[in-house]
Amino acid sequence: MSLEFATQRLRLVPGAATPVQGLREPLAERLLHGRAAALAPALLGRLYALCGQAHRICAEMALQALQTPETPIPMDAPQRQALWRETLREHVRRLFLDWPRLLASPAHEGQALAASPALGHSVLPGDAALVEWVERQVLGMPWARWQQACQQNPAQGLLQWAHAVHNPLTQALVQAHRWAGAWQVPLQALHTPQLGAQVLTELAGALCADGDFARQPRLRGQCRETGCWTRADDAWLPVPDVWTRLAARVWDLAQLAQAQGAQRLHAGACALGAGEAIAWCEMARGLLVHWLCVDAQGRVERYGVLAPTEWNFHPQGAAAQVLRGLDAQQPAPQLAAAVAVLVAAFDPCVDYELAPACGAEEVSCA
Repeated sequence: MSLEFATQRLRLVPGAATPVQGLREPLAERLLHGRAAALAPALLGRLYALCGQAHRICAEMALQALQTPETPIPMDAPQRQALWRETLREHVRRLFLDWPRLLASPAHEGQALAASPALGHSVLPGDAALVEWVERQVLGMPWARWQQACQQNPAQGLLQWAHAVHNPLTQALVQAHRWAGAWQVPLQALHTPQLGAQVLTELAGALCADGDFARQPRLRGQCRETGCWTRADDAWLPVPDVWTRLAARVWDLAQLAQAQGAQRLHAGACALGAGEAIAWCEMARGLLVHWLCVDAQGRVERYGVLAPTEWNFHPQGAAAQVLRGLDAQQPAPQLAAAVAVLVAAFDPCVDYELAPACGAEEVSCA
């Protein structure tokens, strides 16, 4: 068990003024302070076990930016493949393991998941076996036909597809639509930055000036959100409600499986000054940002991690907006089911516990 999972948990309180509590501690800085910065990739890869490759790659690129401060740093080929495989696996595990539990939907046969090429260590984008598995176990139809149906109006196309195809995933989406389709949340996206973008300087400055910024981040005074629905390649994608955010995981998985799928995941790093660098990458849950500052001996003075969970589950953020509006007096099973749909959509990287109003007993959701 990683340190993150041993010590961190969200407390969700529907109907409360502050419906998200139990924000995570800045474990990266505590772990790395005073240590050689070169240790960061391996240590953070183990600390944040769920998305270890993404954290490792961000740390590697940040260190490389320190070494070559005049040169913007892209991902190299091995990093891109590692990030792509991890993102693909995370999607498959969420759809096949978490969705049946969170959305109270039928589970696929265990053989379907066990046989998934996405779990292999040598799978490549566009592998025939991978594309065929996605078409059969996820889409229920050929990729080209599904893509054409969703291309013009993805939100409507995904909903029509969910009603037309009958498998455990589509049943989960149809069942979730009764709640999530009614949760209209305006999209305030944390856009993937470009090298040299002003937003990088702003984020680094906030991390440097405010020790609590990584726990409750804002950009230009606004809460933002990030997910697989805010990819740089999908800036055109309409996201009118929480249901579309949930279904976006299927969209992203289907795109990633194709021959150019690894190119969907953007990343970069750059130096910001003497001993300071910032790095970012698109991963399963959205945009991950690492910022570090080292001393003259290469030891870590400051290290900040901005993960999707802190944006999406900010006490005033997107998930909190929905939680605040839920009827806390409704029967406990219905309330728990509604919260589970919300959690499946915004996908925190830690467990949560539901604390209903009126002093009802908490429900722990591991």
